[in-house]
Amino acid sequence: MSERNLRIGRVSAINYPHGMISVTYPDLDDAVTDYLPMLAVGDEYKMPGIGEEVLVIHMPNGYAGGIVLGKYWNEDNRPAKSGKDVYRKEFGQKQGEAYLEYSNDRLLIHAKKIIFESDAGKIDISDFINSVKEISDIRKEIEDLQKIITEIKSKL
Repeated sequence: MSERNLRIGRVSAINYPHGMISVTYPDLDDAVTDYLPMLAVGDEYKMPGIGEEVLVIHMPNGYAGGIVLGKYWNEDNRPAKSGKDVYRKEFGQKQGEAYLEYSNDRLLIHAKKIIFESDAGKIDISDFINSVKEISDIRKEIEDLQKIITEIKSKL
């Protein structure tokens, strides 16, 4: 392998429990690294998918040791949303599957199912929204009944 310590390669295998990745370098006759640790920025865990491009830094003594720095923005991997004062964290393997987004003083949490959990218990947002809708429906029924009662009283 060449003397370059900073390289771009493609994920060839993933050891999920250990947070390690093996990388293939197409420009080096598809040479494959041993499993290398994935950089854990802020103790976050999100492994790239097989075949995705990643940036790898190797130790000066060769390709046996190094760290996978992660994915990077490029022509094939564009941010779902960008701009000044925009923060977006994708959680799913596909953009838009599950994410946290902050911009314009608004925090958006998006996922197919959202559950808040604490020592006191947990709540599924879908159940909460359905409960609020039921309360709203009951309130409307009460208002309708009050109108009927008022009409009956006026006739007495």
